[in-house]
Amino acid sequence: MLKNQRQITAMILVATLVGILAGIRLYETAVLGLALGAILFLLYGLYIGFSIGALWKMMLDGVKKASIVLVVMSLIGMLSASWMQSGTIPTMMIYGFRYLSEFNFIIAAFLITSVIAMVLGTSLGTIGTIGIPLVEIGKTMGVPLPLIAGVIVSGSYLGDRSSPMSSSANLLAAITESKLLDMLKGLLKTAIPVYILSMMIYYILGKSFVMTEELVLQVNAIKAVIEGSFSIGWILLIPPILIFLLILLKVPIIYCMSSGLMTAVVLSLLQGQAPMSIFRVLLIGFHPEDISTAQLLSGGGLYAMRMVIMIIAISTALNGLLEGMGLLQPFINDFIKGIKSSGQLVMKTSLISFMIAAVTCNQSLAIIMPGRFLKGEYEKRDIPSTALARAIADSGVVTVALIPWNVNAVAIASILKLQTLQYLPYALLCYLLPLATVAYGYIAHSGGAELKCSGKKNREEA
Repeated sequence: MLKNQRQITAMILVATLVGILAGIRLYETAVLGLALGAILFLLYGLYIGFSIGALWKMMLDGVKKASIVLVVMSLIGMLSASWMQSGTIPTMMIYGFRYLSEFNFIIAAFLITSVIAMVLGTSLGTIGTIGIPLVEIGKTMGVPLPLIAGVIVSGSYLGDRSSPMSSSANLLAAITESKLLDMLKGLLKTAIPVYILSMMIYYILGKSFVMTEELVLQVNAIKAVIEGSFSIGWILLIPPILIFLLILLKVPIIYCMSSGLMTAVVLSLLQGQAPMSIFRVLLIGFHPEDISTAQLLSGGGLYAMRMVIMIIAISTALNGLLEGMGLLQPFINDFIKGIKSSGQLVMKTSLISFMIAAVTCNQSLAIIMPGRFLKGEYEKRDIPSTALARAIADSGVVTVALIPWNVNAVAIASILKLQTLQYLPYALLCYLLPLATVAYGYIAHSGGAELKCSGKKNREEA
């Protein structure tokens, strides 16, 4: 019976993946494939004896766990539109042209996003705020959209993994029973070399984009359009500054973004925008009548995030079914059988975390499931919990941005307006970290030797 259950589960997972890939290929959305998977697992749950009420509760519990993500995505849609209308993003662009054009823009964008991500503790929050003006500045300076998007994604996901403000990092510490600061210190062992290597590659890529005389003329023409259509001034930078200050005061991200949104609305009102105009922008996005302005700045709004919100809701409902019926645990148990060395355990931990992120489309489950099921294996081998945390952080936490049907990648594609596979080659941090953690796992425990620690202190620090 158990064998048949695994086979049926595997068949449904394959059918779901095929549906997702077909939907992305034909309709540029993963909704249909995810919906197919949710329906098939719902029917299978009924077949193996679960009541419709129990299955419905599983799906609702799954969606509830992602309620914060749903709210954040809604806020990002309204935030980007309101920041355009109020002049916040145009002001950031004008000052960006003034200062960033003097530097290697690719390096500057990587540094800016990674620092802000460490402050905010959220990749999507970073991409939805500073990422949008950086994209517009980069495009104006002749940087290809896939490159600048990949750089922004790469820097932003450093925060998800390494920031003490990150909900993912705090969840990871709790699941692996690691002290947060000890865990973050352990994460530096792979983060530092990967960050330096990424900086070197981005520096080389950025050298190709210099401000030629022709490009300076184009930038000046764009600045003229922006300055002719929007009010520009330091006061319009209050919304992002307020968000950063509130983050430093450890205010929850939803309240931070809501404050940034309301501040932008107030700035629009002070500039004479009608309340109904502001309300319309929040709902359907910013779409100026002037063609030249619209080509530079338009979009956002709650309506623009409808597909992202739908995908998150369906995928988390699917997650609820998978977790509630315990369908993935047997596969994990089979996968970890026969591990002979500590390096192999780290490699399989990374693979399991990545595969869960791919199958469930959920970052949290990519942390919870391997952390919960593999902790005992690490304890048996006397490997510290921070090593388990590092393997998960360097795989399931950051690779979600590279899986086209994962809710994180779908959100990024919607915010930055391009497909995942376009920016993937340039999101260096997101795929160099998994390689680094696997290599470190073998090097740290070369020859399959188990790490022997004397006492709890060493266990926490390794």
